[in-house]
Amino acid sequence: MIFQDIAKMSFLIFLCFMILGVEAGNKELIDLHREEKSNIELELKSIVNNTFKEETNLEYKDKNNRTKRKTKFIKENLEDIFNKKNKKKLDWWQTCLIYEICPRSFKDSTGTGMGDLRGIIEKIPYLKYLGVCAVWLTPIYPSPGVDMGYDITDYRGIDEIMGTMEDFEELKNKLHENGIKIILDIVPNHTSDKHEWFIKSVQREEPYTDYYVWVDAKYVNGTRQVPNNWMAVFGNTMWEWNEIRQQYYLHQFFTQQPDLNFWNPLVRKDIKDVLRFWLDKGVDGFRMDAVPYIYERQDFLDSPILNDGTLEIIDYTQGLDECFYEVNDWRYLLDEYKKKDGKTRFMAIETYLKFKYSKKFYGNETNPGAHFPLNSCFFSPKHLPAKEYVDRLTELFSNLPTGAWLSWIIGNHDAQRATSRYGLELIDGMHMIQLLLPTGTPVVYMGDELGMTNTYLRNDQRLDKYRNYDRETGRTPFQWDSSPQAGFSNKTKTWLPVNPNYVTLNVESEMAARRSHLKIFKEIANLRELEVFRTGNVELYEISEYVFAFSRSINFFKTYFIVINLGSEMENINLKKFKKSLSPKMIVKISSLYAEQSNGDIVSAKSFTLRPSAALVLESIFY
Repeated sequence: MIFQDIAKMSFLIFLCFMILGVEAGNKELIDLHREEKSNIELELKSIVNNTFKEETNLEYKDKNNRTKRKTKFIKENLEDIFNKKNKKKLDWWQTCLIYEICPRSFKDSTGTGMGDLRGIIEKIPYLKYLGVCAVWLTPIYPSPGVDMGYDITDYRGIDEIMGTMEDFEELKNKLHENGIKIILDIVPNHTSDKHEWFIKSVQREEPYTDYYVWVDAKYVNGTRQVPNNWMAVFGNTMWEWNEIRQQYYLHQFFTQQPDLNFWNPLVRKDIKDVLRFWLDKGVDGFRMDAVPYIYERQDFLDSPILNDGTLEIIDYTQGLDECFYEVNDWRYLLDEYKKKDGKTRFMAIETYLKFKYSKKFYGNETNPGAHFPLNSCFFSPKHLPAKEYVDRLTELFSNLPTGAWLSWIIGNHDAQRATSRYGLELIDGMHMIQLLLPTGTPVVYMGDELGMTNTYLRNDQRLDKYRNYDRETGRTPFQWDSSPQAGFSNKTKTWLPVNPNYVTLNVESEMAARRSHLKIFKEIANLRELEVFRTGNVELYEISEYVFAFSRSINFFKTYFIVINLGSEMENINLKKFKKSLSPKMIVKISSLYAEQSNGDIVSAKSFTLRPSAALVLESIFY
């Protein structure tokens, strides 16, 4: 009798699915992707058989509860399939793969030893190959170059080392012709001390007198002292004395980067006018630099010293409420342009604040803010235990405002190369995490797809004389091929030296190889196009101390399992222990370069081995 009930239940589930499929009359609802269309009947029959076999081994007293749970699971997933048409359509910036380009290091087209805009035009076919749908360009404006262009002298110009405004127009147009959007880096917090605004502010020329944060000195026993204890990001005091004006000016970064005074409405207007200028030029969005720093408290009180010896920054020099209100104002401007043509203008915010603060940048339904803040939760050493990954992601997902969207980043121009932090063996696994997690857009730093590593720099090769040198080691020229200077330039001496490993680690070599980091990255990017990775459910798993995994599914019949060994020892994996409904066998969809398994291999969900730093994308199969 028990067996008959189970068989009837399984047949009814199958029958309901078929009837609903006919009534829906919508091919897209049933055919979630091409592979499912041809296999779905086979998978259903196998599920019925497997369900029957499992239930015959149960004790009678457990049978009813387990059947209820199994029925509930199937019902929920069937509902998910047939409610798919009601899901909100994702916008371009959500389905996108954003690619960060430092133009100085991407491609030199003029023989100067430094990359330029025409070099990017030359390499658009490579961007198309990667599946990039938007490029974020680090600053291209006129600059003395103290901070790689983040010290700007003219927000509306093009640095002559990059090219001309005509070159920019051609780049924008050719990117658009190839379906790629362009995102510019805007630096609202500070300018160069060579900017016209600052020069006039020093002289107290109106209306620029209060364009920057100027404060009188304190005098103790006749000795001039800084206004308070605030410290700059790169060390030392945040205050610099100006002899001409006889006041201190505030700089949260280098002394050559004076902070704009956002309490001044004229400054706020000028920055919005800069956004309008580039929007009118046809750019698709902005990455807004250092936004948590744009306001400081106006009474200039000393920051309290915390228990760890550091200074309090929140509500003193970072994260004031006005920072978030300003982002709301910028978003209003972007949405004005959207109202004209229906095209979303995008905005991302640079922030390294804790998520409980940075999530305020999203705004709310009434006053929307950024499309997302840039998320740095993976800027960490490779040997963090799996629990850390589960905990960090759980915190993000559980605290994400309704309707908000994340970003997934493992490296950028301000950090050491991801491959140097995680290791060459693990970089493929990190890309699986970055590209296949839900509810977020991957932002990929140029060269990470190749496994480019930090470059050793002698003291005489360093350009950054003002702070630690970790950043420059990850900014060296892009490695295109094995020719001199890695195909980056035909000049013998480039602005930063090319990494000597370019001879074997380059685009041309990795394209020609049977397997390579580049080809694996491309496979992962292609897999991300499936609906399951756009809108599917996610579950996080701590398989062992150093094995992290997550599953993605959009219905009962198809599950993808991403398994990454973060540690330095071989691990035996039993996925059935964590997901009972998983199919007994799984196919290796993508394997990392140093995994023992190959694409297409069949593994047992109950037992397979994973080498140190190896990673797999597994797909459930029911045959």
